[in-house]
Amino acid sequence: MTKIPLFPLSSIVMPGGLLPLRLFERRYLDMVKTCFRDGTGFGVCLLKTGHEASGHSEPYPRGTTVKIIDFDQGSDGLLHITGLGDQEFRVLHHYQQDDGLFMGEVEYLPQQPSTPLTEEFVGLATKLDLILSYVEPNIEYTEKRLDDADWVCHRLLELLPLAPPSKMELLELESNHERLDALASMRIEISD
Repeated sequence: MTKIPLFPLSSIVMPGGLLPLRLFERRYLDMVKTCFRDGTGFGVCLLKTGHEASGHSEPYPRGTTVKIIDFDQGSDGLLHITGLGDQEFRVLHHYQQDDGLFMGEVEYLPQQPSTPLTEEFVGLATKLDLILSYVEPNIEYTEKRLDDADWVCHRLLELLPLAPPSKMELLELESNHERLDALASMRIEISD
């Protein structure tokens, strides 16, 4: 069990995923300062209730740790950071500090070995490639691993505009193969 700061968002990041954030709230600026000082990261959880900038929000009990890989002060005066998704975790207990920052006691989930993309999921990789062309340059992957089943699964979970309960159902599945099966059964239509 490990205690980490939690950042509830209306979006998710998975291992290997990039998460650009613009920060202005004191609680998150202090969190980033602590992460730099201690050489640690923070956890990103999907919002269950409330809003990102609200003190009255509730995170789902599942998330991914994030390491800060880039930062700068944007022209808007806000702190811009880019996080890299690292490891999935389950929240065993969480609480909110006086400054509004969520802290959680988490259990890290076993990392799955990378698996090649099988023929049945090639269509999902093709759709992901098209989706990625729409999100660049906001999120730009120098290496698109469209032949890696886990990478394809993780990027689709991050980028598809699914309702939070639906994303959480997918996150609760035991393996990325099960997640890809569920995604393949959905009707995902994208026109170029």
